[in-house]
This record gives sequence, C-alpha cells and structure tokens, in this order.
Amino acid sequence: MLMSSRAARRRRRPLEGAGRRLDRIARTVLPGRPPRRGVRGDEPLRVLLPRGLASLAKESGIGAAIRHQETAVRALGHEVVTNPLRPFDVVHLNTPFPDTPLLAHWARLWRRPVLMWAHSTEEDFRDSFPGANRVAPLFRRWIAHLYRRGDLVVTPSEYSRGLISRPEYGLRAPVRVLSNGVDTTFFRPDPGARRRLREQLGLGPEARVVVSVGMQLVRKGILDWVEVARLLPEVTFVWYGRTDPRMLTRDVERALASAPPNALFPGYVQAEQVREAYCGADAFCFLTKEETEGIVLWEALACEVPALVRAIPIYRDGMPDGVLTHQVAGDGPGFPGRAAEKLTALLDGELADLRRAGREAAEGVDIQQIARTLGTLYEEVGAQPHRPAPGRDG
Repeated sequence: MLMSSRAARRRRRPLEGAGRRLDRIARTVLPGRPPRRGVRGDEPLRVLLPRGLASLAKESGIGAAIRHQETAVRALGHEVVTNPLRPFDVVHLNTPFPDTPLLAHWARLWRRPVLMWAHSTEEDFRDSFPGANRVAPLFRRWIAHLYRRGDLVVTPSEYSRGLISRPEYGLRAPVRVLSNGVDTTFFRPDPGARRRLREQLGLGPEARVVVSVGMQLVRKGILDWVEVARLLPEVTFVWYGRTDPRMLTRDVERALASAPPNALFPGYVQAEQVREAYCGADAFCFLTKEETEGIVLWEALACEVPALVRAIPIYRDGMPDGVLTHQVAGDGPGFPGRAAEKLTALLDGELADLRRAGREAAEGVDIQQIARTLGTLYEEVGAQPHRPAPGRDG
C-alpha cells in the first residue's frame, strides 16, 4: 500500500511540473497578461502592421501611408511585425477591409492598444468605383464601426478630423491628427531629371510636360484632366497610376478611350520613376475633388515642381492659393477651361514661384518629424514592451 502511494505521487509530479511551466508561460505571453517585471520601458516596441488584405491597397494612397508608417516605426528604433500570430506590443490598422475588425479583436484579446488610422471618409469614397455613390452611406457606417474599434483614432489632417468627428461616426476614442508624411531625402529636386524624362518619353528637350499621379477615378479629377490635355495639345500630359479595369466607371473608361494623343497613361510605376517624373516635369496638375491629405502632393512639393490643384476645402483652407500651390476653384463644364488658362500662366512663368515654400512645407512633414509625433501617440495609449521570461520564445 505504501509503495503504491509513493508511485502515485511520482506519477503526479511530471503533470505538476508541466502545470508550473504553463503558468510561468501564461504570466509572460498569454493574452491579457501585463508586461513581465524587469522589462525596461526603453526596450523597442514590436509594432504590428499586418499584411493580410492590406496588400490589396499597395498601389493606393493607403498603401503608401502604410509604407511611411513602417519607416517611421523603424526610425524610432522599434521593430515592425507583419504577422499577427507573432508577438506584438501595439498594432496599426489602416484599411477598411473585412480583416480589420478581426485584427482589432485579436489585439483586444492580447490587451494590446490599437491605433486605428482613419484614411477614408464617406466623401472620398464617392466618385470612386462603380456603384460607390449608392452605397456611400453604408460605407460610412462600416468605417465608423471600424474606427470605433481603436483606442486612438489617427487621421492625416484637420479637415478629415472634422469629417469623422461628426455625430454620425459616433467616435468615443480620442482623434489625433498625424500627417502621412513624405520622405524628403528620397523626394528631392534633381535638375538632371528634366532631360532624362523627355528622353524616356521620346520628346524634344524643350517639350513642356505636365504630370499627375493617382488612381484613375472620377474623384481624382481624371475626367477634367483629360479635357485640360485636350485644350492644350502642345503640352504633353502624363498620368502615372492605374485602377483595375474591372473597377473603372464607364465615364472613366470613355475618357481613357477618347483621350487626345498628348495624354499618356504609363500605369503604375515604382517610386523611383515617380520621383523622376516630379523632378523632370514643368508642372504637377492635381485636379482631385476630395482628399483627406494627398501624399502625392507632398511628394511633388518636396521635388520642387510647380503645382496646380483644385481648390477643394482641404487645400483652400490648409494651403491657400498662392502660398504653396496655385489653385483653380469650382467644377462643372467650365472648369477645364479655367484650369487650362491657369496652367498656361503657370507654364509661362506668369504666376509666383512657390517651389521653395513648397519644399519647406514638405520638410515640415518629413517622415522623421512624423516619427517623433508617433512616439508620443504610443505613450498616450500606454504601449509598452512585453517580453517572455528569459529562455522563452516571445
């Protein structure tokens, strides 16, 4: 009887040891556990920027914003994590895709703070894809649902903060403004680009070139841009960027099919070629109808290319006409004529030279500056490093 009792106790010891080991692991890496004692607050954070469905947005402004965030995170000395199954300390969520609420819930299980980027609004969803205007109110309810999942909501401009702070969004978390920024060490003036761009396009050295960058959407102003090109046949217009042909609206399809020969559409190109286009062009013509910021405008200003934009609220109020950009107000049938007239004046040197002011403004939202502000947001949400006990994976 005594031997039997001792054997039973011996058989229980391995399970008891396993239980103690599991408990030690639970105290360091399981969801809902606080940081391990002894972890220094100055250790790098592991910042989750999940790939997932975000890869679908890589050619859009949101894709560029995510890449800028990765750069800013690394500039702070933190680690970028892209797999949500790996350990992380804070998460950035950027897209309006179905995996975003699931990722927010996953972070909640782990008691990790969620920074929710509000890039999209009902206004900038309109005039984008087929049927977008009909479902725009539903889209607004969807993104409001997503934004409410954040511990902190981050949006790129005061203008967009005003839109998402309206009662119909129902946000309870604080809303902070943080520009998407621009890499001014990459996007910078290059006098030699003028010759290279014209050689690439098969043009003479004195040819006038006007560029724009973005998806081929009504909202981005491509219909008016094509008409401006038609009114100025002596100028070469180049639109960099594309939209999946299955997502083009019929009016954009017609505009592309009937565009004049001086309007070129190279499609989506790498950042190096976009930089070459900015630096080699005579003007950047950005006739977008709605933006929450517009990263491409900051890129163009950083490259010191003269810019003509539509006077939409974010630009009319945030950078008034004649300060950083030249602007054309309005919409409708007469707009292309007014835009062509002002663009001609810009090309002829009749308008103020704003290139230096534009470059200085872009330097103010350089990614290194953005990184410093991002660090304060991590402090605001209480992000802190979580590490497993020594000798454990974490």
